[in-house]
Amino acid sequence: MFKVKLEELEEKAYHIRKNLIELMYRAKSGHLDTSLSLVEVWLALVYSDFFQFDPADGSWPERDRIFLSEGHACPLQYLVNADLGYYPVEEVFAGFRRPDTPFQGHTKRSLKHGLENSNGSLGIGLWQAYGQALGVKRQVFCIAGDGEFQEPVGMGLLSVPHFLGAASNFTLILNNNSLAQDAAVEIGPIADVARLYNWHVMQVDGHDFAALDNAYRTAVDEGDRPSVIICDTIKGKGGDPANEGRLGFHGRPPQTGEEYQAYIDGLEATRRN
Repeated sequence: MFKVKLEELEEKAYHIRKNLIELMYRAKSGHLDTSLSLVEVWLALVYSDFFQFDPADGSWPERDRIFLSEGHACPLQYLVNADLGYYPVEEVFAGFRRPDTPFQGHTKRSLKHGLENSNGSLGIGLWQAYGQALGVKRQVFCIAGDGEFQEPVGMGLLSVPHFLGAASNFTLILNNNSLAQDAAVEIGPIADVARLYNWHVMQVDGHDFAALDNAYRTAVDEGDRPSVIICDTIKGKGGDPANEGRLGFHGRPPQTGEEYQAYIDGLEATRRN
């Protein structure tokens, strides 16, 4: 169950996507396609009725944690946190990718703003998050990209529960949009390797609120081992349909008014449907 009605959650997804398009069109930079692919994944988590947080006290010890390892998706995190009440959304628009603001191209840890970790190189957030899960009693979620598991820093994490202990309060959320920066990505044996090291593995439609909610609850209720949820998503979901699921738009938001309008038209078409 969610803290809001499903219709309201769907409306939030629409407005978040619209703000993502506007934010990165104004900045002429940012990773729009990755951010668009994760909207339902993120909203389903933070609006689940079990997820605990306090926008008035970002360092509240009893909060659940979200670590972003796929750091270039931070525009989505900034806008969702604004929706949750950590700060006005106008601050994101005024400060995105500008010096001396909390809203950089990759997150810088600021509990006041609901940002649990600093990130840069892909894969680092995985280890930050698992270490946190070993040290706290609350639920720890880590959002990572499929491209991070092309490298040992990603695949190596899957063996950690065997050697350092199984953090049953840890859930890895894998954004399986099948595209990295400049090539298609096959996640390959991730699920098999995870099962080998006794992870609880699930695979869901990453744009289905109900399926995501069920997977998150199953992970939270898992009492003996960590979970990995492979979320099948579409890169660029809800934007310009000509660019959805295609290479060539990683880190390239709309640059012209015509391109911007194509994204808005695509978004409005999905809303009507």
